[in-house]
Amino acid sequence: MKTAFFDIICGAAGDMIIASMLDCGLDFEKLKAELAKLPLSGYSLYIEKVSRHHISATKFNVEIEETHSHRRLSDIEEIINRSSFKDDLKVKSIKIFQRLAAAEAKVHGETIENVHFHEVGMADAIIDICGAVIGLDLLGIEKVYCSALTVGSGLVGTQHGTMPVPSPATAELIAGFPVIQTDIQHEILTPTGAAVLTTLCSPEKPAQFIPEAVGYGAGTEDHRARPNLLRLFTGETRSELLTDEIIRLEANLDRTSPEQIGYIMDNLFSAGALDVFITPIQMKKSRPGQMLSALCRIEDEPKMTGIIFSAGATLGLRRSRVERWKLPRKEKIARTTFGDIPVKLAYYEEKILYFPEYEYVAKAARQAKKSFDEVYFEIISQLRKES
Repeated sequence: MKTAFFDIICGAAGDMIIASMLDCGLDFEKLKAELAKLPLSGYSLYIEKVSRHHISATKFNVEIEETHSHRRLSDIEEIINRSSFKDDLKVKSIKIFQRLAAAEAKVHGETIENVHFHEVGMADAIIDICGAVIGLDLLGIEKVYCSALTVGSGLVGTQHGTMPVPSPATAELIAGFPVIQTDIQHEILTPTGAAVLTTLCSPEKPAQFIPEAVGYGAGTEDHRARPNLLRLFTGETRSELLTDEIIRLEANLDRTSPEQIGYIMDNLFSAGALDVFITPIQMKKSRPGQMLSALCRIEDEPKMTGIIFSAGATLGLRRSRVERWKLPRKEKIARTTFGDIPVKLAYYEEKILYFPEYEYVAKAARQAKKSFDEVYFEIISQLRKES
């Protein structure tokens, strides 16, 4: 599997992410041609070779004419949707901006719809985010990892006034990721860089990774404490299976009604639980009971814990970190007579496994007044013809 590993030496910004890919072999002309599909004008792109602490690196530059541009999330989504990008690139780019909007909304006490992007609403930020997604696609990267995120300290001036480092938006975005704080009095991890890395990367080192190329993307400043570089390794992972860590929360329930258990499960799923299930058990004092199990991402544990405790169903929770084996996968749009249906494609021992998204299949079946199976098997048939 073609894999990328970002080594966060000294934070990261959107331009550094693209620069590291260019230094690793990404074709600059192909990148420019893809970015030209955005309905944006008044900018120019160029690259240059620079040195940081005697290490040769690539610097990616975006020069723009606009000097003051505030955009809402809906404005940026419209720009991306009007492009002629592939569907999956649009989805990934918009997802990064949605996470940025959610972070900004929480920091400023606003709704996501009303958040005005300032620095990240500029054309260069749109190019940086879309360019990062495009670059990984052009390099053929199927899985992306990153090391612990390095951040600066102190204070920095922004359009909102003086802010602590890391900035409040960056602090929101890096929740759940390993972080190393440095003594550099500068925002070395920008909100744009944090949004790209935390959306696209798994915060770990790839297993059985064989590097084939290495590139360095340079930041603007030249810090004394450490080279202002983002290092990117690209190569192959030999294992067909992927691993990650998640949290398992468990509680034994013997005084909770079925309706209340269903309510708790609905709330956990709505909050982003990976899975929630019930196991019948025999408890102390010969009471029949239920064991509630919830699987979630590490960063979602406080939220899940709060949902369970606030229901008043238990006085305690067991928690553990568990490792998962996962099949390599990617997303694809199946073009059918019932419309476009998102499908996950997984790979094992040279076999392709198809997992159509249930909600979309069910919606298409209802709209066409067909059975679930009719829609499902047309999707599978269409995908097998294309493979």
